[in-house]
Amino acid sequence: MIKKGKGFASLTMNLSKWILLAVLVLGCLVLYKTVLSPHESITLSWTAPTEYENNEPLTDLAGYIIHCWTETGQYTNTIYVNDPSITSYEIEKLWPGTYSCAVAAIDEDGDESALSNVVAKSVR
Repeated sequence: MIKKGKGFASLTMNLSKWILLAVLVLGCLVLYKTVLSPHESITLSWTAPTEYENNEPLTDLAGYIIHCWTETGQYTNTIYVNDPSITSYEIEKLWPGTYSCAVAAIDEDGDESALSNVVAKSVR
């Protein structure tokens, strides 16, 4: 049965609403990806230690611990790198702010070295 008053104009109006909704959703996704979502990163790199702090040869390097924080203390993170051959790491998806990071070496017994120099970077 065909209802009177429904036809091409009604179909066009419904299609227009769906197109408008699709454009709005797509616009929101683009806004989120480009403005609202964290999209900056920091890449840290370091030189692998070759000796302990007492100048003895380091033969049991197990990996590294990366410590990062913000000046407000809202973001604190500890990243474990369990491969001593890795000497760089990228921290991704950071919100705007200033981040400070330092690296420590870990030996096979779990002993942690003193922290490296602190590196600070502003993310916009």
